[in-house]
Amino acid sequence: MAFDYKKEYKEFYMPPKNPTVIDVPKMNYVAVRGKGDPNEEDGEYKRSIS
Repeated sequence: MAFDYKKEYKEFYMPPKNPTVIDVPKMNYVAVRGKGDPNEEDGEYKRSIS
């Protein structure tokens, strides 16, 4: 199952109304460039992440 950053780190995605300073921990992520439908069976996206 994919890690959902928005659920785990709500304090970063639902900030308070007043500006505050926060410390964001190190996080790993993957960025994929490409075009097309990510749900396509043999599409460019699926080939890129394999």
